[in-house]
Amino acid sequence: MKISNPSFPRSWALIAVSEPGLDVHEVTRTLGIRPDLSVNRGVPAISGKSITSSLWQIHSKRDASSPLEDHIRELLERIAPRRKEFQSFCEKHAVVLYCSVEFNNGSLEETALSARTLLLLGNLGLKLTFHAWNVPERRRRSEDQN
Repeated sequence: MKISNPSFPRSWALIAVSEPGLDVHEVTRTLGIRPDLSVNRGVPAISGKSITSSLWQIHSKRDASSPLEDHIRELLERIAPRRKEFQSFCEKHAVVLYCSVEFNNGSLEETALSARTLLLLGNLGLKLTFHAWNVPERRRRSEDQN
């Protein structure tokens, strides 16, 4: 008997904080977590204009075909050793967990989050935001270009 692996909508997740007066180096020191992307206000963007709000992010490194919950768990594992510092930081700043999921036409498994994951996110004080895109809009992340 052949067992097929479930196929999930492509997804990714990241945790970000972006504020005009934010010092990204201070965020890194406070949290003790190395960011995947950090840009201070005033740095020139690709457009040539200056960045108006500093940005600090950590990204999931999972393959886009992994379930969204796996992406989130990976991020929670990165935070776990510094959970108290992160929780305290979230009380003072608008920290967002961005979740991006491709549109499911019914041929894929549903995207779902367990009660445990939702409880952990709520306990940390993260704001949860979802972004959905249509199936033809593939290869959104540079990691998926291979």
